[in-house]
Amino acid sequence: MAPEASPERSCSLHSCPLEDPSGSSGPAQTSTLQALDPSGPLGPGHFAYPRAPQEYQEGSSLLGTGDQAALCSHGSNRSPSPASSQRDGVWKPPSVQRHVVSVRQERAFRMPKSYSQLIAEWPGAVLLVCLAVILLCTLAGLLGSQLPDFSNPLLGFEPRDTDIGRKLEVWKALQALTGPKKLLSLSPDLEPNSSNSYGTLSPAAWGRAQESLVRARRMVEPMEDKGQDSFFCGAPEKNYAKLVFVSTSGGSLWNLHAIHSMCRMEQEQIRSHPRFGALCQRTATNECCPSWSLGNYLAVLSNRSSCLDTTPGDAARVLALLRSCAPYYHRGVLEPSCLGPGQDKPPHCAQVPTKCSRSSAVYQLLHFMLDRDFLSPQTADYQVPSLKFSLLFLPTLKGASMMDIYLDGLAEPRLVSDNYTSISGMDLGIKQELLKHYLALDTMYPLLALAAIFFSITLYLRSLFITVMVLVGVLGSLLVAFFLYHVAFRVAYFPFVNLAAVVLLSSVCVNHTLIFFDLWRLSKSQVPSGGLAQRVARTMHHFGYLVLVSGLTTGAAFYGSYLSRLPTVRCFALFMGTAVLVHMAITLAWLPASAVLQERYLARGCVPRAQGPRGGSDPWRLLLAVHRRLRGFRRAAAILSRLLFQRLLPCGVIKFRYIWICWFAALAAGGAYIGGVSPRLQLPILLPAGGQVFRPSHPFERFDAEYRQQFLFEQLPADEGGHLPVVLVWGVLPVDTSDPLDPRSNSSLVSDPDFMPSSPEAQQWLLSLCHGARNQSFFGSQPHGWPTLCFVEALQQWMERPACADLCCGQSDFPWAPELFLHCLKMMALEQGPDSSRDLGLRFNAHGNLAALVLQFQTNFPYSPDYGQVHHFYTEVSRWLAAELGRAPPGLRRGWFTSRLELYSLQHSLSTEPAVVLGLALALAFATLLLGTWNVPLSLFSVAAVAGTVLLTVGLLVLLEWQLNTAEALFLSASVGLSVDFTVNYCISYHLCPHPDRLSRVAFSLRQTSRATAMGTAALFASGVLMLPATVLLYRKLGIILMMVKFVSCGFASFFFQSLCCFFGPEKNCGQILWPCAHLPWDAGTEDPDEEKARSGPVAPGTCSEHYELQPLARHRSPSFDTSTATSKLSHRPSVLSEDLQLHDGNCCARPPIAPASPRDLLLDHQAVFSQCPALQTSSPYKQACPSPKTWVSQNSQGQDAKPLQALPEVPAHSPKPKAEELPDGLSSSASTLEGLSVSDDTCLSTSEPSARVPDSMGASPDLEDIGKPAPELGQLNGKRDTLWLALKETVYDPTLPNSHQSTSSWKGRGGPDGSPVVLPNSQPDLPDVWLRRPSTHTSGYSS
Repeated sequence: MAPEASPERSCSLHSCPLEDPSGSSGPAQTSTLQALDPSGPLGPGHFAYPRAPQEYQEGSSLLGTGDQAALCSHGSNRSPSPASSQRDGVWKPPSVQRHVVSVRQERAFRMPKSYSQLIAEWPGAVLLVCLAVILLCTLAGLLGSQLPDFSNPLLGFEPRDTDIGRKLEVWKALQALTGPKKLLSLSPDLEPNSSNSYGTLSPAAWGRAQESLVRARRMVEPMEDKGQDSFFCGAPEKNYAKLVFVSTSGGSLWNLHAIHSMCRMEQEQIRSHPRFGALCQRTATNECCPSWSLGNYLAVLSNRSSCLDTTPGDAARVLALLRSCAPYYHRGVLEPSCLGPGQDKPPHCAQVPTKCSRSSAVYQLLHFMLDRDFLSPQTADYQVPSLKFSLLFLPTLKGASMMDIYLDGLAEPRLVSDNYTSISGMDLGIKQELLKHYLALDTMYPLLALAAIFFSITLYLRSLFITVMVLVGVLGSLLVAFFLYHVAFRVAYFPFVNLAAVVLLSSVCVNHTLIFFDLWRLSKSQVPSGGLAQRVARTMHHFGYLVLVSGLTTGAAFYGSYLSRLPTVRCFALFMGTAVLVHMAITLAWLPASAVLQERYLARGCVPRAQGPRGGSDPWRLLLAVHRRLRGFRRAAAILSRLLFQRLLPCGVIKFRYIWICWFAALAAGGAYIGGVSPRLQLPILLPAGGQVFRPSHPFERFDAEYRQQFLFEQLPADEGGHLPVVLVWGVLPVDTSDPLDPRSNSSLVSDPDFMPSSPEAQQWLLSLCHGARNQSFFGSQPHGWPTLCFVEALQQWMERPACADLCCGQSDFPWAPELFLHCLKMMALEQGPDSSRDLGLRFNAHGNLAALVLQFQTNFPYSPDYGQVHHFYTEVSRWLAAELGRAPPGLRRGWFTSRLELYSLQHSLSTEPAVVLGLALALAFATLLLGTWNVPLSLFSVAAVAGTVLLTVGLLVLLEWQLNTAEALFLSASVGLSVDFTVNYCISYHLCPHPDRLSRVAFSLRQTSRATAMGTAALFASGVLMLPATVLLYRKLGIILMMVKFVSCGFASFFFQSLCCFFGPEKNCGQILWPCAHLPWDAGTEDPDEEKARSGPVAPGTCSEHYELQPLARHRSPSFDTSTATSKLSHRPSVLSEDLQLHDGNCCARPPIAPASPRDLLLDHQAVFSQCPALQTSSPYKQACPSPKTWVSQNSQGQDAKPLQALPEVPAHSPKPKAEELPDGLSSSASTLEGLSVSDDTCLSTSEPSARVPDSMGASPDLEDIGKPAPELGQLNGKRDTLWLALKETVYDPTLPNSHQSTSSWKGRGGPDGSPVVLPNSQPDLPDVWLRRPSTHTSGYSS
């Protein structure tokens, strides 16, 4: 019998450190106190010590590998000869005591035998290596490349490396390289030549240039009448800053209170600013010019000195004047040429009354100040017309100089609003500068989102150390990814949107962290007396596999976005995918090493009792009361968590699986219809440079989206450059030589070596091309001075001049000789000179040779932001040019065309690429899942859940009125990677479940990962909400997409994916791609017992041929066990979750214990790690009365020797009954059934019976092998059979042996949650229960 320990030195689960009263014997030597390998001969499972009943403290941790010293074994072994594990050792007082200890002599170095042993024994070294790698990569990345430049955050949102994009880039390069002293020129000589402005304008600037020229002429038209017009400094111009006023009450602005309010607001918020005087336009008297506002025009027309002096009568008289003049303005008769008292006016000006044309005030009011609906033909008959919007022009130019005035006086909404009016729209020309300002100012919102994410981790784990380590791991992953992005991939451009990877990677990290520590706690509850190496092995078996599959799938999904042609999206896909893979690699080492350090050094030990004066003080009592209240809340939350995630959720998913499948399939179909059919995602109508960058309610965005079209001067007439041009280019190939991943790089020109326009066939074809283009339906009228298409006709007219002294004169024979043709072209270009107003389309190189032809003409297609109209134009012109080039001579067959297609190129890319990118990402996710699980149905179901998440997200974004702009395309491409995590959690847990039937596996996966999944969803949803107040639209949309994708993904993963598995989930080997010699956890016991017996041959007497009566029930259980209640169906009394029972089919000779899985096993052969299938809930099979058994029958690993054990001693009646050990935070320690948490105390081994333990070991002790083997005794159990063979692979502790024999090995007790045996209760109250033990040598899986 083991000696009893004194109460002072008894080792409870969480007792305070005790001092060794006996000291150490022998010379002092340095020793390391470690838990031995459980598979070794000195494993700690050989001893069982009595311990005082101690209440379990929630949240306590296991001892670390280096801290599990001999806490109480010195009190349990007092033989004169020291034990082999204790000789020459110095006892080290530990911080936390356990009841199983061992001492190992220190060695100089011991090579770790497995990855888990490396993590458990050298966590600090692992962390230091990871930190060294991170620091080296960071230094190399920062020193080997330039720092990111975010001065232009909207750069890179135009398509590159497309057919249209390449032509636009080459055309921009051709324009930039054409001009005096440049690569190409309009004349062949080497003297400086000035080129026509039309030849160097970009296609995007054609309309804007002509519009500004014509509008400027109209705006600054000099007025001859110096009476009323002398009040203003000319006419308002579009390059002046503009403000839009609206009524606060929603009424009309044409009332005196609103007019005076606009005047006061301008004076107080703008003109009173210190910098306004330096920016405003000055009059001849050096005073600031008055603003062009409704109040000032009312004062001018009423002969008042100030707008504040106007009266209601003035407003009524001016309204009557405008009502009488408005019809002439809307008919187009009242125009700038009819204004003033001059005599040289067009004839139609005679129709305009003199009172309307006497001054420009009436025209400018209707054209600039008042909205288009005020006094329009539709509202002219209204008795009281409503003025909804009024514009104010400031006498300051738009630009960055207005930044201070805006930030000081116009940024706050309360400063630009009163009881009558408010400024709701602005055009100050500082949109890009303000974007950079708000990008820096609104960084607080992503930081708040990150704080919410990591605070959730702290709240869930109750460990600040782990949270800090996780944050360091995320930042280290981003820094290593930055190094690979710049140095390994050699990508020079780092867009601003890459910073979103900090938030997105944190969303991936929170899922991995919560899952890891759930499994870490679960391994502690299942093997409470195991060492850290065993806990790391058990945890990493599941977690390593999950992280590999999840990381590879998420990274592949992000890499799929590289297919996009937007440089920013491609750079983001490359950086984000790399960051995910780097984080996956770092997590496999960083997270378990951090957990080991937390467990070893920072785990909560003893809580001292409040004693002395401090304990009696009021603050200390209050603090303790608050602490107790918080503990009560935490216990209540744990109970609710267990109820929700361990019972309600599995039962709800399984019982209502029909409803979930139909409901989520309908949601996915609805999202697909809304996003792809009607109303679908709308394409953008503005380029990114002029697109929306702030929230929709921002004054800058409201001006561009709502108010710009409300004033007639902003509309571009069709005859003022509003038609699409066609630019035909020969001699330069449409090859973009710039870096497709760097929008800052410019393309160079690649000459066409076959370009030959001088041959007679080429001359005839160019002339026929001119005639053919004129006959096309899309050919429009050509404005005066426009570049010509028919330069051959111009050359003919020039050569047919009657008088000249040049060789080119009088040459009427067409086609001409090639030399003559080129010579005359050069002479005609030289004669045109630098002051020519016509671009002939000739481009000469530095040697004076004709290098390219650029022919242009106008079409009758009006420019429109509508994708369909421009697509029709592009298709028709492309078809015509392809037909013409097919008939061209060889020297002109490589021609191409372009136009004002910047917006069309973006729309075309956005209309085709997102579907292709999402499809590729889903395909890569499926391929990665298939490679990870080798199971086709699981991979298909996972991809179906991810696809449903994406479709429903797109539908919701359409309902939120999102446009398919560049930012939306970027986030949609990332939606697949964001929605993979939760589905992979359930997929891997389902795949690793040891149960062969689908319902048990669904319940297993839900119990194991649903709690962490729900917590991660809540954290990410909260972080997304925190980013909604941001002004910058990029931050707001990042928050919306984050909370929407994660919330929808959680629903599809938890309900849709699991419901699919309930119906069609793989059972046993169904859908599994098997490898040779692969062993699955459910392979055992699936064959017919008769066939097995026939194959195994006759059974010799005395061998393991008999089976326990519960074996058929355990192996061939009914699915009803998965949804049964806690009361057994066989005996109406609470049953025990007897997953510690191990039974064998056929030959019960035990297999050698499976070693902890190595990383290679996790990668290549994860199917072969399960060796046993946990038994099920059951009850005792014995029904009849019988004598109580007095003998235990055991069997060694060969199933040959049995050793009689003495009867278990009785427990004193006064011994208090401790609480059953419970997994912290509501995690259940069993997943055999859905009701595994209901285990009554009378069916479990009481922790107050220390001597009743029958611990098993990992192998026979060498000392016990020398003892004679006693003959096995027959058990008399209920008279059912002579012998009850229990498959106990290990030799149990024999209390009859001497202490000297017992101390030669370390013993380790395993059994129930606290290391005790498992009791099979008898259904008859007067019959004995059966106590069983299971050797925990395998690390097959979890019973979560």
